[in-house]
Amino acid sequence: MRGTVLIGGILVVASAMGAGLWYSQNYAYYKTVDGVTSVTAYGDEFPVSDYRGIDADTSPLKMRACFNVDWDYFPTDEFKDVATPLTAPRWFDCFDAKQIATDIADDNATTILSDENQPFGFNTYIAQYPDGRAFMWRQINECGHAVFDGQDLPEGCPDPNAPKPIPTSPSDVNIALTPISGSAETIAISDAMGVAAGDDFWACFTVDLSFAFLSETYEIVEEVSPTPTDLSCFDADTVASDVHTGGALAVMGQKNITPGVDRLVAIYEDGRAFAWHQKAAE
Repeated sequence: MRGTVLIGGILVVASAMGAGLWYSQNYAYYKTVDGVTSVTAYGDEFPVSDYRGIDADTSPLKMRACFNVDWDYFPTDEFKDVATPLTAPRWFDCFDAKQIATDIADDNATTILSDENQPFGFNTYIAQYPDGRAFMWRQINECGHAVFDGQDLPEGCPDPNAPKPIPTSPSDVNIALTPISGSAETIAISDAMGVAAGDDFWACFTVDLSFAFLSETYEIVEEVSPTPTDLSCFDADTVASDVHTGGALAVMGQKNITPGVDRLVAIYEDGRAFAWHQKAAE
C-alpha cells in the first residue's frame, strides 16, 4: 500500500513537471502584440493591417507576426535560401512555418529583409504573398552565430557594443506624438541629436509646444522608466524625476515602434524634449 502511494506521488509530480515544461515552451513568457500599423520593408516604413503578433523578453527568436499589406509585390530570390521561418506555438495558428517555407521554396511567396542586426545577431524577415498576406519572424544571422560560438566576427558585422548614431537632421529623427484619439502624427523639432542600439533609442531635441496644448491634444503617460545612456544630453534619472514631479510632461510618442516597445517623449515648458524607448504597458 505504501509503495502504491509512493508510486502515485511520483507520477503526480512527473505529470506536473511535464505540464509545467509544456506550458513554459508553449505559453509562458509569450505576450501578444496587437495594434501595430506599420513595419519596415525595403528600408522604409509601410502600413499594415490586421496585425497579430507574439514576442517575448526572453529571446528575440520568439517574435512572429501575421498581417496584411497593400504594397506592390516584387518577386525576388535574394533571400530565398537564407530565410527560414521558425515554428510558432500551436496556439498562434495564423503562422504556419512549414507552409510558409514551402511557399517560399516554390516561389509562391517572396522574402523581404525587414531589419538586419536589430537586435544584434538577428535578422527580421517578411514573407509576402501576391494576395497581400504577410508573415514576419526573426532568425539568427552569421554575426549572431559567431558571437554565440565564441568566434571572430565575419567581415561586415557591426560592433555589437557600439551605439548607432542617429542623423542630427530633425527630419531624419522623425519624432511623432500620439493624439488622444487617432494615430501618431509627426511634430516639428529642432536641434536633434541622439543614438540608437538595437531596440533602444535616445534623442534630445527642442519643440514649440505648451503644456496646455500637450495635455489637451496628446496621450499623457504617467509611468516612465527611461534607461541610462552615454548620450551626453540625456540624463535618464533626471528625466524620470522631472516627469514624476511634474517638471516635464511625458507624452506617448509611437506605440509599438517595434513590437512590444513604445517610444515616449518628455517635454519641458522651455521646449527641451527627450525621447526614449521602453517596454509597452501590459
